Parts: sequence; structure tokens; C-alpha cells
Amino acid sequence: MSQDSEPENRPVESDTFEVGQHVVSEISLWHSLTEYPAFRTLFGSTLATNSGFWMWIIASGWLALVLTDSAFFVGLVGFVGGIPTLLFGVFVGALIDRYSRRNVLLIAQTVVSIIAVALALLLFLDLLQPWHLLVGAFINGTSMSVVFPTRNAMVANLVPAHHLANAVALNAAGQNATRVVGPALAGPLIALLGIDGTFAVCAALQVGAFVVTGRLPAQVAADGASGSSILQSVGVGLKTVWRDEYLLGMIILAGVPTMFLMPYINLMPVFARDVLGLGSTGLGILMAANGFGAVIGSLYVAGSRRLTQNPNVLIGTGIGFALVLIAFALMPVTIIGAILILAAGGISAVFLAVNNTLIQLHVDDAIRGRVLGIYVLTWGLLPVGTLPAGAIADAVGAPIALVVMCLAALIMIVFVAVRFPAVRRAAPEPRTSPSAPGVR
Repeated sequence: MSQDSEPENRPVESDTFEVGQHVVSEISLWHSLTEYPAFRTLFGSTLATNSGFWMWIIASGWLALVLTDSAFFVGLVGFVGGIPTLLFGVFVGALIDRYSRRNVLLIAQTVVSIIAVALALLLFLDLLQPWHLLVGAFINGTSMSVVFPTRNAMVANLVPAHHLANAVALNAAGQNATRVVGPALAGPLIALLGIDGTFAVCAALQVGAFVVTGRLPAQVAADGASGSSILQSVGVGLKTVWRDEYLLGMIILAGVPTMFLMPYINLMPVFARDVLGLGSTGLGILMAANGFGAVIGSLYVAGSRRLTQNPNVLIGTGIGFALVLIAFALMPVTIIGAILILAAGGISAVFLAVNNTLIQLHVDDAIRGRVLGIYVLTWGLLPVGTLPAGAIADAVGAPIALVVMCLAALIMIVFVAVRFPAVRRAAPEPRTSPSAPGVR
């Protein structure tokens, strides 16, 4: 535990309830941010780097469309940027259980900053070619596949256990809000500053995140992966998830919206330009509405401390997310479409934040990094869905592509709910890893 964390023997407030074996105090929404400076530093730098990353995603999609006039190439850029998470996610989890999480994070943030600055300079100097986008997307995606799980895992090192639920919920809310708010900011910035100015803002956010991250307290490794090889450590993580029906179901459920529904973000430039005829200004309006909904949904999760006790939240929000996107795809009226996109942002934020929080509360810190590395694999499913979505959009149009993806999501959500009934029940007590001390 860092020196910024509250001592473990501080009395827990009397008005409490339980999530698993964690006692969750009835505290204010912003308690972890106001009480723990190190968590506040982590949270602020997370907002900056994640916003910069998701802004970069939508800006690179718009630039890819301008450079090539191909919806497929837009999907290809998204695919290349996300595939590293699938390739390296489980290995990253072993690293952040073995080494200092702060040091691992600083190295990854350095690479992210260099790539962001390099591509912004190439664009400013009018030297950027389509293949530069592909290379930059792959390197950026590789680095962010380290950043995402490391930042998630560090929360438990900066906040004591009896306030962990609040901190995890806030962190999840912030991270998941940026998945929509970042793209929402990119649209107006493209209209106001141009594509080169938008890339410059993305670079500035990443450099700022690196500087702030350097202020985090030094940490020792979780020591959950010591005494074994990387492959053995990865095997322990995979075995832990495979043997836990609740954890396995939650991770699979997390992957469904990411693969089949979240590609709507990458298709938004196509909807704005080719379906609604709005241009970059209209893209900004739609994404701003989406981002506003995400903020509302994320804050609702962080403030509703009993939300994670409702076993129907994830299935209900997953289905609702898909149905709202189908309505948006079939809606030719811009104003109503913007309202639907706002709703989509809010519902998706609730789903993602609740899912992330429940997974965090269900794992032991000795294996937290490896489980989160596996969880972040679900984020890598975004390009797997983006590529066919772009191909379908090229062939028959973006509205049909989105409807097809949503119908596939509905089928998969129902399948997971039936195959893994544990996800429809209250969260069980967390389990330790097979290699952790005190394993049952």
C-alpha cells in the first residue's frame, strides 16, 4: 500500500453493505478522489490518456476516410489498432503482477506519447500517408494494451480495501466515459481546429498524461507472479478465469458489446457524412450527445453504490444498448438520432462500469493484473468487430451493417445469460489465485 493510502485500521463507517466480501461504506460519490491524493493523480492522468486515445481513434477514422474514401480502410485502421490487445493482453497481465506497476506504466506512456507526437508532426508537415496510420495505430494499440490493465490494477494499490468499491467504480466510470467522451470531443475539434489540430490535441493529452503519471508513488511488484516463468504466470491467470464460472461469464459478457456494438463509434464518420449528410460539424454534434450520455451513465454507476447488487443490470443494459443502436441505424431524423445516440452512450457506460467493477471486486490482488489482462482482451475484440462492420458498410451501407451487428449481439447476450447463469445472480465472494497465499 502506498503512503498516500488510508491506514487499514481506520474505522469503517457504520452505514454499510457488502459486495462479495468487501464492505462498501455509504460514502460520497467523490470520496476516493478527495481522500487519496495518489488515486486522484492516477484518475486524472487516466482521463487524459484515455481521452487522447479515443479521440485519436475517431480522428484517425475520419482521416482514413478523407485519404482513401473507403469505409473498409476506416475499419482496417481500427482493426490494426486494436489487434495488439488480443495478441499481448494476457502477457501484459503477467508483467504487471511481476514488476512495479508504476514503472511498467511509465514505459508504456512514453511510447504512446512518442507515437502521438510523431503522427501529429507528419500530418502538420503534410507528409502523412495512409500506411503511416496503420503503423501508428499498431504501435499505439500495443502500448495502450499495457496502459489499460496497468491503470486498472493500480487502483487497489492506492486505496484501502474498505473503500475499494468506490474507487473501482469511479475509475471504471472515468475509463468507460472516455471511450465515448473522447470520440465526442474529436468531432467538434475536427470542425474547429481541423484534423491536424485534433491530432495535436491528442498528442498534448498523452504527453500531459505521461508527466502526471510520473508523480505517482513508487511501488513494489504485487509479487503474485514471482518464482515462475511468464508462460507459467499466464497459465495461472487463464486457469483462474476458466475455473470460475462467474468470472468467465462476466468476461465473455464484457466482450459481446465490445465486439458487436462498440464498432458503431468507428462507423460514426460514415453515418455523419454519407447517411445523414452532416459533415464534421454534424459528427461533432452526434458524438457530443453520445459523450454526454456516457458521462451521465458513468456518474450514475459511481454514485449508485447498490447498483452492483442487481443481477439483472448487465443483461438488461446489454440488450438495451443493442436495441437503441438498431433504432438509431433506422432513424433518418438527425435530432431523434442524436437523442438515441445519447441514450446509447449512457446505457453502454452503465454496462461497462458495472462489469468492470464486479470483476475488480472478485479477484485477489496477487492475480489482479493477469485477470485484468484477460479482461482487456475483450477490448481487443473491438477491431475484430470493426473490420466486418466496415466491410458490410462498404457493401450495403452503414445502417444495415449496424443492424446486423446488433442482432448478433442480442443472440450472444442471450446465449451468455443461459450458458452462465452465475452472471444473473448476485456476485459471489472473490477467490484467490491458485498461486496466491491462503488459497482455498
